[in-house]
Amino acid sequence: MDLSLLDSEETEKMVNYLRSKKHPVYDGCMFPKFPTLLDGPEQHMEAIRNFDSKETDILLCTFPKSGTNWVYETVSMILQGDSQYTQDTKVNRMMETINLDQLSDQPSPRFINTHVAFRHIPKKHVDNGYKIIHVLRNPKDVMVSLYNHCRNDPCAVCIEEDFPGKWDDFIQDMCENKHNFYGGFFNYEREWEKAKQTKAVTNVHTVFYEDLKKNPVAEVERLAAFLNKELSPQLMEDIADKCSFTKLAEATRSGQKGEDMVAKFSENKTNFIFRKGTVGDWKNWFTVAQNEMFDQLLDRELKDSNLQFTYTL
Repeated sequence: MDLSLLDSEETEKMVNYLRSKKHPVYDGCMFPKFPTLLDGPEQHMEAIRNFDSKETDILLCTFPKSGTNWVYETVSMILQGDSQYTQDTKVNRMMETINLDQLSDQPSPRFINTHVAFRHIPKKHVDNGYKIIHVLRNPKDVMVSLYNHCRNDPCAVCIEEDFPGKWDDFIQDMCENKHNFYGGFFNYEREWEKAKQTKAVTNVHTVFYEDLKKNPVAEVERLAAFLNKELSPQLMEDIADKCSFTKLAEATRSGQKGEDMVAKFSENKTNFIFRKGTVGDWKNWFTVAQNEMFDQLLDRELKDSNLQFTYTL
């Protein structure tokens, strides 16, 4: 279905339909209510796992709200060799949201993205050592960003389960991993860490959200090197500037990147993908007690991990 063709009445019906549905579950992971997964996620998830990757494919893997749109646009500019905004959005190349046949006729290099857990990404891509970009963000800011996203995304909110509820309810829910989108943050990142340590996956470029925020030009340079693209210093600066949170958000909202489909389906008719784009906003949301609870969770979940996150800049 081409959502851009729906009129306002049809859009409202679609939003209400999505809000009323339960979240699909597969292999211990809860998913947003994407139409591709609603009638039973097994077939589509198996199709992702068995996807016929090409050597030139580049796969962007992130837990939700870790900077996916930011890195998607940055890499797209690097690949096209200029700082013009793309007229595409990452959802049109997101494996769990689309009919995978849509990717068949795409020219190389195909830049594809997904939030699915490591064990669910295309086996051929992993086994053959094709390029992967993995982006991480500190979990406290992820929780805040995910909450605000879920409140406005009809694919994430669920009336029947009163989810996401108020912030107090949501953070308790996340700590207990009740609504464990893509398996939950800690399971997701630990699985990636183990895959890297055991060499189950090899050709991976790791990006931290906070590093991209702190040193955007240096991170663009690292990405370009990984992608074997030679860019001038001026172009790397231009890409970093055009992909800054403020400018990318404005380009999306103003139509420079095409019609803003997110705003069309949002509960409050705004683009919930772009909210603040800062590091440390969690301090404005976590109470002292919630922060202590979450720190105890961090200690338990990461006690045998080498993962280190930056919580303030």
